[in-house]
Amino acid sequence: MNKLLIVLGAPNDDLGNLSQIAKDRLACAHKFYNANNDFKLVCTGGFGQHFNTTDKPHHYYAEKYLLDSGIPADAFLNGRPSSNTMEDFQMTKDLVLEEKPGILAIITSDFHVSRARVLYRKIINYPQVVFIPASSSLSQEQLLPLVEHESQALKKLFETDSI
Repeated sequence: MNKLLIVLGAPNDDLGNLSQIAKDRLACAHKFYNANNDFKLVCTGGFGQHFNTTDKPHHYYAEKYLLDSGIPADAFLNGRPSSNTMEDFQMTKDLVLEEKPGILAIITSDFHVSRARVLYRKIINYPQVVFIPASSSLSQEQLLPLVEHESQALKKLFETDSI
């Protein structure tokens, strides 16, 4: 049975250093993979003013982090150079539908899961999916604007019902 793990991208700085959000997601992916090493991994994230202005896509830094933490290179499928959550799912849809995994796991931040689920249903809607929330290690002060952003973005999705 095919098993697929998609790790959604997050910011890195202009030197490629991963943000705490990215590290939290990748630490969750590492822990998940160590307990489920029969999954293939796909990291998402490309370029964008708000999250990666380097000359390499974000998924390169995410994969390097996981490789450096002991996940073997043959566990990875090609990363997707998306620039937002909607593109994460648009760019992984064909892979999911081709692979037809018996289990599809998606890792994102705990504060991001609700919106990611809505976008996933609208774009891919593959039935055998589980969302795994990566616990955020950000301070309450850092987390508050992110939670507010997610709340507003989710509200907008429901109001417009368009993507």
